[in-house]
Amino acid sequence: MKRQLMFLVLAGGLALMTAPIASTAMASPGFCGHNYAMLMQGAEPNQNPATGSGNVTGPGGYPGALTAIVGVGVIQFSPGCTSIKGELIYNDGDIQFTETGVGALAGPAACYSSKSILAGLPCFDGGNHFTAASVTTAGAPPGMELLRFTANFNFFDLGLESSPTGSMPFAFNIQETPGDSIVIGNTVPTATAPVLTLTMEQQSPGPHGIPTTFGSPPYSGVSAIACTGYGANDDDLIADISNNDSGGVAGSYGNAVGSVQISLSGKASGILSFNSNDNLQVTGSSKPPSNNTACGFSEVLDPYDGAAAFADGTSNLWSTITSAASDPTCTNAANAGGGFTTSQVAWGSGNQNSYAMVTGLTENSFPFIPPGEMSTCTHLAAAPSVPH
Repeated sequence: MKRQLMFLVLAGGLALMTAPIASTAMASPGFCGHNYAMLMQGAEPNQNPATGSGNVTGPGGYPGALTAIVGVGVIQFSPGCTSIKGELIYNDGDIQFTETGVGALAGPAACYSSKSILAGLPCFDGGNHFTAASVTTAGAPPGMELLRFTANFNFFDLGLESSPTGSMPFAFNIQETPGDSIVIGNTVPTATAPVLTLTMEQQSPGPHGIPTTFGSPPYSGVSAIACTGYGANDDDLIADISNNDSGGVAGSYGNAVGSVQISLSGKASGILSFNSNDNLQVTGSSKPPSNNTACGFSEVLDPYDGAAAFADGTSNLWSTITSAASDPTCTNAANAGGGFTTSQVAWGSGNQNSYAMVTGLTENSFPFIPPGEMSTCTHLAAAPSVPH
């Protein structure tokens, strides 16, 4: 991981020295003066030789499966793009303990520190954590812009190379769409930089930011949920536990679909249908659980770390499985207190939609732990709020 970070820092620094800052002579892009929720999805290039550790490489020393990467954040462009602010939670392979070049779980702040097995979990804090940010057409493909920023993290976990702080530069070629309600992009290709797709969904403007009361818009109503995720390599000790529940398949793919309803009184409940790698399993592993029907869950704003929803549209939530332990359609319920933490960013009309990122797992028998996978969800508004 040190090699990867060093490359990113050097590459980002050289790029910033050679690229012009956004020029006042150029016409401002349409996204200037607007704020956006960001979703990053991609993978780490794999050039590792055979090392014999945790499913990183394939037979005979050929490169193995790519390491998945996800990120969720918010970016705020001032009029003319003279100022660019934001915050980002980023998961590159979760927490790799011995492999180099992969493994980073990072966020603007740490939450659940008093309840976590490590130093907490990444979360949003509503502040600005972007520096060295600019937009320019110089160096971008025709008709596109080049967006650069450095994300600074106060929670930065590299497994055994833990550090309380860290930073990472990003460079994206971005393409506007009509009305600039959506902006898309991809990372500028360099030798070992992550390969990411960037989707930016515009937030609804408000004179004082986005309201922060759970049970009032935008934190109310019914939302449909669609989630996808990849497990980390077996080199990740946390992932190694969850991989046992996925038939022993490291890097297995899973998804979930369902809904959540937040009433006007601030009570939230939902249901999710899971599919983890089609329940395939490797020889000799225990039979994986079948969660293909449904699991009920409840949801609250982070109850442990003070404020958990912020005017930039970010929030931190804790969801707990509520299905009965004997429910054969939800074997996750057999783990008393089982649940997960997410951090979300609101977007769209009335900011009723959101992108979410799974930041941790929990159950009564152990403290909160990292997620062991790279997983994001999209929440789409489906119905207005109702009393409860």
